[in-house]
Amino acid sequence: MPATFEEPDEDADDPQMFEHKLIEPILPCRDPVGEKGVLSLHAHPAVRIAIAECVQLGGDNEVRIVHDADVDEPVLELLGPETRLVLHTTNVMRYLVLFVKNLDAFFTYEVELLDGKREYRTLTITNARSLARVNASHCQMPLALGKGWQYLCMDLQSVLLEAFGTQHVSTVQIRVLATCRLLRVFFQDVRYSDAELPPDLSLLEGA
Repeated sequence: MPATFEEPDEDADDPQMFEHKLIEPILPCRDPVGEKGVLSLHAHPAVRIAIAECVQLGGDNEVRIVHDADVDEPVLELLGPETRLVLHTTNVMRYLVLFVKNLDAFFTYEVELLDGKREYRTLTITNARSLARVNASHCQMPLALGKGWQYLCMDLQSVLLEAFGTQHVSTVQIRVLATCRLLRVFFQDVRYSDAELPPDLSLLEGA
């Protein structure tokens, strides 16, 4: 079972960013103390933790914020065999979106979910494997990653139903592993086109 991704079919700071559209940004995330705006990558708690972990790990492990010429804005770069970014959440929306840049290396991300049976399931999506594998609580799926920046939209409900025969209740954690550049991570209730996204989440807005 290959990973199932969809093509992408003013700016309030709560999840209802556009009229009645439900979009919840994870990276960048909303400022928890400010009345408006989002946190910079430098101030994002998960990014700061990931950078500190890499300092402790040493070696080739590195998380850094770099300027990407293709999108003309700061992005997060993850390098090294043990590098990871852990994003905690409690989100019920069925579509998870990542804007990821292929650096011509292995790339993996993992999604931990709670399903309708009140069991935790883990989805591992990677370009390091070519075949899907499913056991009682873990589904591994191959990822065909094109060149450059990629829009990855996963229908979590459909994947859970196909892999485990259960319903999606909530996503509790997202783990992004090297090697990649990461621009956006967010949830949405339906598939929105890039033009329908808020400016701080749109890919083409910064391209």
